[in-house]
Amino acid sequence: MKSKKGVTFLGVIFVMMIFLCMGQVWVMKVPFLLAFGWLSFLQQVLPEVTFRWGAIAEFLLVAAVLAAGSHLFLRWLWRQLHTEAPGASVWRPRWSVSLLLLGVLLFAATMASVGIGHHVGWLMSGRARLVRSSWPGMEPEGTRTARWLCEEARDQLKAGTPDGQLTRKLLADPSLRPIVEAQYVVPHVSPEGKPVILVFARDPLVRERDGGVRCGPASFGVESLDAKVLAQWLAEPRAVASPTP
Repeated sequence: MKSKKGVTFLGVIFVMMIFLCMGQVWVMKVPFLLAFGWLSFLQQVLPEVTFRWGAIAEFLLVAAVLAAGSHLFLRWLWRQLHTEAPGASVWRPRWSVSLLLLGVLLFAATMASVGIGHHVGWLMSGRARLVRSSWPGMEPEGTRTARWLCEEARDQLKAGTPDGQLTRKLLADPSLRPIVEAQYVVPHVSPEGKPVILVFARDPLVRERDGGVRCGPASFGVESLDAKVLAQWLAEPRAVASPTP
């Protein structure tokens, strides 16, 4: 039996090592966050917590009255139910405290269940992705997909699509929609007067990290821009953003 458990454990470790070698670090992050993620949450939330001492005192007063009243009632009820039993014990205070704590625990569990249901519904109905790839090149806002999107937008403009309808036209393609929702597509005019397209992430943190791309006529090709150069291009008044419907 112990040998089977050892083989299973080694098998799990081997599979995790394969995923790690493939760049899938989530196999280590998920167990760690499930076990200790609440510590970082407390570290972020506790400094922002303010105590309302009046509400705390009111809660303690109500809890004390409820505990005393419940204990008196339950002791009377217990005595009435055991009047004919000669050796019956009396209702003990710790029983009342246990029932009160059980009620508080049930209330907290109900609130937690409602919160879990609310957040699951919010996550399922939201448009944001629940997971992100460990490989930046596979991300919808990555440079590789930005280059592809820039070429597709250039083809649409060459086909006669107006600047103001460019994003709508790209969103109509099911294969492009997830990428367009994560990227800005901005028609622009170069200093030489040639039409170009800027593509960059909607997320400002991703944009600062990856920059964007610029493409124009077929002979111009696709050029990567760092965040600083991209900001300079966007500061030019020739940029005309294609509105998202």
